Amino acid sequence: MMPKSITDEFRPNRYQPIPMFLERVLANWKASWKIWRMVMDWATWLYILLPGLFIFGGMYRDLLRDPPEGLDRSFLVLIYISLGLLQLIGKYRTFAEPGDGLFLHRHARWNKGKILSGFVYGFLMRLSVSALLVAIAAPLLLQIFKLTSGYLVILILYCSISGYAWILLKDRLSQLRQGWGRSLVLICSYIVFIIVFVLLAEYGQESTAVLGSAIIPMAAVAAWLMWLRHRMQGTFLHEIATENALYAAKVKWILKEAMDKKPTPMLRRPMLFPRSQPLLKHRDDTSRLLDSWFKSALRRVDLYYPMLYFASIGIAAVSLPPLLLAVLVWLALPMLVMLMLQRQWSKWLTEPYIALFNWRIEMLEQAANKVRVWGALPTMILWAIVIGVKIGLAYGGASWFAVAAAPIAGYFWLQFVNEIFASIKVFRQD
Repeated sequence: MMPKSITDEFRPNRYQPIPMFLERVLANWKASWKIWRMVMDWATWLYILLPGLFIFGGMYRDLLRDPPEGLDRSFLVLIYISLGLLQLIGKYRTFAEPGDGLFLHRHARWNKGKILSGFVYGFLMRLSVSALLVAIAAPLLLQIFKLTSGYLVILILYCSISGYAWILLKDRLSQLRQGWGRSLVLICSYIVFIIVFVLLAEYGQESTAVLGSAIIPMAAVAAWLMWLRHRMQGTFLHEIATENALYAAKVKWILKEAMDKKPTPMLRRPMLFPRSQPLLKHRDDTSRLLDSWFKSALRRVDLYYPMLYFASIGIAAVSLPPLLLAVLVWLALPMLVMLMLQRQWSKWLTEPYIALFNWRIEMLEQAANKVRVWGALPTMILWAIVIGVKIGLAYGGASWFAVAAAPIAGYFWLQFVNEIFASIKVFRQD
């Protein structure tokens, strides 16, 4: 009989929480790279990423060589806001896996190593990302705005520690509160964080001691939150949910077109229209269908988030270029919004409850026309106001009436574009 190899035995002492944590971090980054490599093929690099890097690099070099006259401290505030928004991204991670519960129940001391490893990883990630962004902006900050290298070093530490304290605070709030109360507290916390972050960074320009002294209480808050997190019990399911949510966020855009996601039944009443009261008066079947659609669009994240993204991108697209180009962009954007709304509408009609009804083709076409026009109207009005403000700033005087006239023109332009597209069968109703 051959002797049993010692490698065939499972001995828990061979494994330690910190080496396992490092192994999972490496596996996570490898998996992330494989996921993004699915879309970052040679064509993406050749036609999008590399040209974008060359264009951005050229524009950045021209900005350093010949800065525009209007480049003042307000642009520096935008840099601080970008740094602050960057700190709001991310979560406290322990890279927990569902099977860990069996081992943690038997080896409770592993919890300590896992939690401490998460603390170190979180701070190093904050430090690396903050240092990278400040390093990219360093030529502009040193050459144009005449900031000192010592200030930039303190700014990196300030960003890292404040962002680290924030992710610990967000992790604690997500465990103590649920539902709309948590969302409300987080939104208020976002606003307060950005305001305090920008103000302290602004004051730190005059005296680095101000910014340096602000790091001390932030580090104390971070240490206190670390102590609270270390003492908390029963956080394993929360850690698993965090990892699952982060993984889903990585792959959702890549797999968006691969399969249809069935809507999850809600176990509580929605915040908007909890009694399902009508949003539109039910004059006929068309208005009933429209009422259901618009209530779904206001309630569901997967329907109104794309519109918020479009609105934000559109504001930037009509704000940055010259006036004539901004007007042309404003006239072209509704076409993209209507195509997105038509796609959402078509998917919504295939959902199980809506598909139970035998809708007439004529009624669906009438409803689709109103969905496209009414759905695109809020963003069109928002962009029109931006265009009107640009006209008023450019010409002054009576030209400020464009702020009121542009939204009206936008409505008629939406109607015109919808009729043209519908006549040439761009929007096909299956």
